[in-house]
Amino acid sequence: MVAMQRLQTVFMGTPEISVPALQLLAERTQVRLVVTQPDRPAGRGQQLQAPPIKRAATSLGLPIWQPETLRGSAQDARLAGADLFVVMAYGELLRQEVLDAPAHGCINLHASLLPRWRGASPMQAALRAGDAETGITVMRMVRGLDAGPIYSTLALPVGPRTTLPELHDRLALLAAEALGAFLDRWPHATAQPQDESRVTLCRKLTAEDGHLRFTCTPVELERWVRAYSPTPGCWALAGSDRLRVLEVSPRSAVADLQPGMLALESSELLVGCLGGACAILRLQPAGKREMGAADYLRGHRLPACLG
Repeated sequence: MVAMQRLQTVFMGTPEISVPALQLLAERTQVRLVVTQPDRPAGRGQQLQAPPIKRAATSLGLPIWQPETLRGSAQDARLAGADLFVVMAYGELLRQEVLDAPAHGCINLHASLLPRWRGASPMQAALRAGDAETGITVMRMVRGLDAGPIYSTLALPVGPRTTLPELHDRLALLAAEALGAFLDRWPHATAQPQDESRVTLCRKLTAEDGHLRFTCTPVELERWVRAYSPTPGCWALAGSDRLRVLEVSPRSAVADLQPGMLALESSELLVGCLGGACAILRLQPAGKREMGAADYLRGHRLPACLG
């Protein structure tokens, strides 16, 4: 058995959701290396920005490696000598030779209750589907998309108005809690195979996935907007102008308001849906600040419809 204070680990992760887990790992083990994605251009000025994990690792005084890819890196000296790799949202599907590099394998912290929502967008998928709960799964990594056996899960309820940022922050903290519980049992933790009959998949989202179609129910549209705001973002076209739709609220059926049609009723901006309508509460015209519907209408003529 390796004493916990001497457990040699490597952490692999990139976005903000991974930061609490890295901080916990640094408290409980000796983190030999933090592997994260390279700095990328971001924002209007397209200036290079460090990923959140790099910033966290720097503040913790941990060594950092930012390869373009880990392909062919299994023999790299920086990955040698570790007991355990801990991975959360790193951004690359690891090859078998990398999975085999640590003495005791790799674990992954996945932001869903596997086998539900294997893939790259589990938080958005859970919100859009209206799941009543989600959580964190600690799994042993195998060559395959989130397919490894499960050590443990921690669940949390998802309220009917939970937003993506709220869920993100709660799951980030829950991931650290789940990792701590795993380390308490390591190396005696056992993993159970996933039930393949219950697998659901979610893919990496693009901007086009946020293009709203109004031939869905008001509840479905509200979930769509709540799930995809701010990433990848929801939008619709008013003529040739793109409007980001930031918040909507379901309303009961409105006479003669067909899907996509807009109307003002009781000072609310309504958009027709299948079997009802949604009030558009917040939106953002291209190149402008986000605003409430009333502010938008003070400076714009009411479009006939959104498409």
